[in-house]
Amino acid sequence: MPDSSASNSRVRAFIFDLDGTLVETERLKAKSYATVVGRLTGANSPDRRAIELYERIVGSTDEMVCRQMIDEFGIADSLEEVEGELWKHLHQIRMDEYRVTDGAPNQLLGRVYQHNIDLLRNQKANGRTVSVATSSFSDEAKRVLEVLGVRVLLDDIVGRESVTNPKPDPEIYLLAMERLGLEPEQVVIVEDSPIGTKAAMASGASWICVSTPFSYQAIEASSWLDPMWVVHDPAKLTETVNRRIESIDQS
Repeated sequence: MPDSSASNSRVRAFIFDLDGTLVETERLKAKSYATVVGRLTGANSPDRRAIELYERIVGSTDEMVCRQMIDEFGIADSLEEVEGELWKHLHQIRMDEYRVTDGAPNQLLGRVYQHNIDLLRNQKANGRTVSVATSSFSDEAKRVLEVLGVRVLLDDIVGRESVTNPKPDPEIYLLAMERLGLEPEQVVIVEDSPIGTKAAMASGASWICVSTPFSYQAIEASSWLDPMWVVHDPAKLTETVNRRIESIDQS
């Protein structure tokens, strides 16, 4: 049942990150990178180093990840330029691999973060606007959100191609708020990584960072994150969200 108090709240919208927040695509993406890097280096088996690299920079854009993979693993000679860029070829190969293996619908549905999905559904039911702002490109984001069954609930989806500067720059969240016609003080952003949370903080909006087994270590190493708004136990998410809304309404 919708919460009647939401209509009296200053919080008008929740904006969600996608990868690692609504579904554990980060680990799935890392696995597909390991498969592709292993193939390109001639090992013909998944390269664990690719997963370790991905863990270090979780929350980065595909471009940033691909460029670092190319540099660290010396695979430039195995790639061809696409639109003048080697990283775009690696991205293309990795996406082709991902969509039919690690990122196939059955894999996605087995790795949903139901607590964050429930939060999105509940805030929509409460009459608030809900949107997604993601470092993934919109075509992939829409595919994943369709599989998760929440695309129909969203008021907007903002993908990587819509901005010049990726997270941790706040541009994508500022654009998401602009497109919704809202000010930062009316918004709560839900993230899962330090890079994404830094973007949320810089946007001026309130934020909640919900850790995952994949992002936990990076979050714990980020001493600048206020633990009051970091959720390690999903059972405490509702309590933290309520405190966040109350703190905004009382400010």
